Amino acid sequence: MKNIITVSGIRPDFIRMSEIFKKLDSHDEINHTLIHTGQHYDKLLSDIFFEDLNIRRPDYNLNIGSNGKTHYEQQAELGPKIINLIKSKNLNPDLILFLGDSNSVLASIPLKKEGYRIAHIEACMRSYDDRMLEEINRRACDHVSDLLFAYHDNYKIKGIKEGIHESKIHVVGNTIVEPLKNIFDLNYSGKQEHIILDIHRPENFNHKDRLKSIIEFSKECSDKYSKPIVMLEFNRTMIKLKEFDISLKKIETSPLMGYKKFIRLMQDSLFIISDSGTAQEEPALLNKPVVVPRDFTERPESMENNCSMLYNLNNKSKIFEWIESWERCNSDWLGIGNTSDKIVDIINEK
Repeated sequence: MKNIITVSGIRPDFIRMSEIFKKLDSHDEINHTLIHTGQHYDKLLSDIFFEDLNIRRPDYNLNIGSNGKTHYEQQAELGPKIINLIKSKNLNPDLILFLGDSNSVLASIPLKKEGYRIAHIEACMRSYDDRMLEEINRRACDHVSDLLFAYHDNYKIKGIKEGIHESKIHVVGNTIVEPLKNIFDLNYSGKQEHIILDIHRPENFNHKDRLKSIIEFSKECSDKYSKPIVMLEFNRTMIKLKEFDISLKKIETSPLMGYKKFIRLMQDSLFIISDSGTAQEEPALLNKPVVVPRDFTERPESMENNCSMLYNLNNKSKIFEWIESWERCNSDWLGIGNTSDKIVDIINEK
């Protein structure tokens, strides 16, 4: 019997890991312990996704995100908490599995130093933009991992170029496909009632001119396509809008919502404006175009398959031309929806 620990802490991790949790739980030769770091501690960013995706409750919650702690405070707290938990509960893991690039994956570093084996899903994804805290996190986790699960062959190539041994990297496809296919009718074309605005990255909301330009572009889209803008109310973004005195006139705001409700919001949109990484993947499966207000993307496949386009303030006309000529994107680059089986099989073999 193998003891496997999964460590997750934010909304996208729960979604992407949902089928893997279930497969680990049902495997006859695996004892699975689920640890929630608590990086996302609000019900709308954590608990509700367990309900929507029918995921069991975590075995332990470390609550590192409470009271608005900074990223470095979370990192400092997480290492000792997770190590003390593993030792005090005699969990004796054969492997500790992380996904993604949140602050939670940085627990991999002290755990590796303690001698534990580490695995990382979403491995070797790169934007090469060090302004992104996520870029630093994913790189660090990759380089202490014993098993790396990459979405694409080109991610594996990037990892090898960084000196990660080829034998450690397994190309398995994208974990986002299964939860979407299992829960939603991907043939539903939607009502095209609105445009979604989703801005929550520090490289956008921390800079007044950049944030203002995104808001003004969104208003211009609303006028041009006669659709209301529905902006998600991420707390840090809303604080900065108020601090910078940026008006949201013509833009409707919406509280954060559960996964099912959010996907239906996407399905009923004309297109999405988002700086999220996940929002370059889910809309591809829903056949919705995405304008990405970033300078770089760790998902170039989305652009190559006509699913998204990077936002450039100096070339808005090109974005409008792309939106108006857009017909559909190719989502084959995300895989066929058997990723969780591949990952669990490899974990059991290794």
